[in-house]
This record gives sequence, structure tokens and C-alpha cells, in this order.
Amino acid sequence: MTVGTESVPPQNERRQNPSDPLSPQRSREVPGRYIVLGLLCLGIAATALLFVYWDRQTKPFRPLREAIGREFRHSRPNVEGGRPKGRGPWTLRVSMTVDFPPAEDSPRANQIFNRVIEIAGQYQDLSKIDKVEVNLIQFVPQELAKTRKLIWTAKEPAGPGDPQ
Repeated sequence: MTVGTESVPPQNERRQNPSDPLSPQRSREVPGRYIVLGLLCLGIAATALLFVYWDRQTKPFRPLREAIGREFRHSRPNVEGGRPKGRGPWTLRVSMTVDFPPAEDSPRANQIFNRVIEIAGQYQDLSKIDKVEVNLIQFVPQELAKTRKLIWTAKEPAGPGDPQ
């Protein structure tokens, strides 16, 4: 006596039906080499984007930064320009370190300010700039930095002026 056997198709002959619990499912694993290559490409793209952004932001002001650095050794100047948050007056901002306390009435701070305005006039078109800010910073060990902000506005004569 033979017991009735149903013929079950072999595993490879079953139809690919996602609702069938017996159908084989494809593995969703990604080989490690693709992950490594993807991360490498992401790192290269991020570095390139950062370089392009930095170059576009600093390129117009690089000659001015180098000139201020030549004039005032060890001042570590940083020059940036534009409009704050896209609104407001065009501003050229110069930050530099000094070796003296930039007090409110320091004649040396005023001399540096006037010289920076002269140099900026040689390297930038000040008629297109509404305001020039010169930030003088003295870093004192174990203390807060001492700062002074001097401002030149376009309402003043095109040459060096007295700080506000």
C-alpha cells in the first residue's frame, strides 16, 4: 500500500512570491567593498566642497590679508567681507592680534587703524564698502582677551579717518 504523496516541486522551481513564506528571499546585504568605496567617495566630495567654499569666500580678500600681515608682523590678520546674513551694509571686517592692550584712548591703536584703512584702500574699492571694522585683540595668558573694535563708515572721507 502506498501512501498518497503529493509532489512538492523542488526549492528552485518554486515561484518567487513575496507573500509565500516558503519562497526564498533575496539577501539585502551590501558587500563591504561597496561601503568602503562609498564612504571614500563621500569623504572626497566633502573635502572638495569645503575647499571650493573656502576658496570662494577668501579669494577676494587674500591680497589684503597678506599686505596687512607684511605690514604688521605676528598680527595673524583675518579679513572677511560681505553682508551679515545677506542684509545690511557691506562690511569689510579685519581682525588682528596686537601686543599691547587696545584701550579706549590708545594712540597706537588709532595709528594701526588708520594704516589698515590706508592698506584696505589700496587693495579694495572702498566706495563699494559701507563699513570697515578693525578688531584689535590682545591675548593675555590666563585672562580673557582684550579687544577693541574700531569702525570706519563710508560717510567719512575716502582716506583714513578717526575711529568711531
